[in-house]
Amino acid sequence: MARQSGKTNTMFAVLGILSLGPHTGYDIKQHMEQSTSYFWNENYGQIYPSLAELLDRKDIALEVIRQKGKPDKKLYSITDQGRQTLSDWLSQPMEHVVMLKKNELLLRVFFGGNSSPETIIRHIQEHKEKLMESLHIFEELERWLINVEHKDHNHKYWMITMIYGKSQFSSLISWCDESIKVLSS
Repeated sequence: MARQSGKTNTMFAVLGILSLGPHTGYDIKQHMEQSTSYFWNENYGQIYPSLAELLDRKDIALEVIRQKGKPDKKLYSITDQGRQTLSDWLSQPMEHVVMLKKNELLLRVFFGGNSSPETIIRHIQEHKEKLMESLHIFEELERWLINVEHKDHNHKYWMITMIYGKSQFSSLISWCDESIKVLSS
């Protein structure tokens, strides 16, 4: 299988969420915001076309639930074929992205000699505050994961993902502290 495009990866993200149980399109978006949003998030404009394509491919099934006084509820679930599609994708080689190609903070720091150290320190401090907010989310996630241990077969994978995020943000916070120290001297 050739390397996947971003559009196709959206389909795999949707399949992954559906592998956890049936969801509506709205539920998929909410689940992503609560679980994968720090490393992978999709908007409704990506989710619904992916659901349509996955239905055409027979990777998912649709159950329409009639509701009194409300629009019909569309509940999607992964099929056996969809589980195989997801499994096949998981086993394929992937493109490894070590560092983002665009980082405005680093661009400003790199050209910081054209400004004052105080200005660049302010940018780094503001960035550090955002990183600390994200780290706090991972600390909350870690507490939650400790409570679901052994209740879900996905637990160890969720824990590894959480450790990655926590390590990444902790490391970037250390970089901020070191950079501020350098610029303050």
